[in-house]
Amino acid sequence: MNNSKRSIKHYLILPSYQLRLVLFMAVVVMIGSFVHIGVLNYITTKNLSEYFSQNQIEQVWNTLRPAIVITNIFSFIVLCVLLIILAIFVTHKLIGPMLKVTGHINKINSGLIPKNNLKLREGDEGQSLCDAVNELQSKLCSHYSQLEELKSSVKDEETAAKIGKLLEEFQIEK
Repeated sequence: MNNSKRSIKHYLILPSYQLRLVLFMAVVVMIGSFVHIGVLNYITTKNLSEYFSQNQIEQVWNTLRPAIVITNIFSFIVLCVLLIILAIFVTHKLIGPMLKVTGHINKINSGLIPKNNLKLREGDEGQSLCDAVNELQSKLCSHYSQLEELKSSVKDEETAAKIGKLLEEFQIEK
């Protein structure tokens, strides 16, 4: 395998999906941050009202509010960056193999049966799907060979022509 450094373009296989996922995660984190501020405000106000007057609570809140807001903003930014990185790597491991399998199946569907089996990178998801496609490809190659043998052994020219027409639909990659 090539050990050269990968650029971000190599990890953005399906950018629209990956970026939508990151945006969704960022919105969830933002909503969580607002809920956190609201719950913290509610609990703090409720608990502090037992010990302090309303004026003192406002002073405490005015003192703590900048720290809470800055902490939430910082947490939001850090979580978003981590989620972006996580989403890109996870979707890369999921989408990459699916696109590779789709391309392999499309090649078979077009009538060209690849000579080599489909292989995924180590650690990629979808190995069972890859194995199923390889099994399908192997069976198609086997059936193709059987049809070729049958065509050569058939004495009736009309039947041989029909088998030949079936064989023309597919071709094994050289």
